[in-house]
Amino acid sequence: MRPHVTCHMLGSVDGRIKQNIWGYKDAAKYFEEPASKIKADAWLVGRVTMQEFSSKKKHPRKKGARIPKEDFVGEYRTKTFAVVIDPSGKCEWDSNMTSTEHVIEVLTEKVSSGYLAHLREKGVSYLFGGKSELDLKLVLEKLNRLFGIKTVRIDGGGHVNGSFLKAGLIDEFSLVLAPVADGTIGAPSLFEAEKGFGRRKATRFKLKSVKKIFDDFLWIRYEVLR
Repeated sequence: MRPHVTCHMLGSVDGRIKQNIWGYKDAAKYFEEPASKIKADAWLVGRVTMQEFSSKKKHPRKKGARIPKEDFVGEYRTKTFAVVIDPSGKCEWDSNMTSTEHVIEVLTEKVSSGYLAHLREKGVSYLFGGKSELDLKLVLEKLNRLFGIKTVRIDGGGHVNGSFLKAGLIDEFSLVLAPVADGTIGAPSLFEAEKGFGRRKATRFKLKSVKKIFDDFLWIRYEVLR
């Protein structure tokens, strides 16, 4: 059994997600206020996004015995979780928490024992999604089995969104549409699944609701058509 997955994003009318030229003083609130209304036991992001929340210092790797590549559940008392897709193990941690959520690292088996020792020392939970590539369906199933997670909100970035989209693992899409056209060629977009035009069919949605928020923004919610 896997959790129900909602992808939630803030995007421009041309689908861009990097907000550095949009001119908003507090763009985070346009994302976070609607996000707080989406039921989720865990929020999930990619490594680059999570490094905004993780430690900024490099912790030394201790030499020691080889640590088996087995899932590890650290001690936690929270009811919610912060999940990071970090195949190579690059996020650093001072503790096993973000502000209010217990951290779960999603890794491949190519990570070093030194990195696993770092996570164990900080009490950070981790699970393996594959030897060198991630099986995202397996990852979701483990989140449910090991932590009882029934609902997940994916918060980007575009490559993580695209990977789950390509795997057919997104159930709902929540878009806060900002009244701005970015126009930057090559800027990150809502979904980045693959280069060129593949044989994969586009994912179709059914409109669930539209709400005007923050004066000129739209909060659009879709269900994925199977």
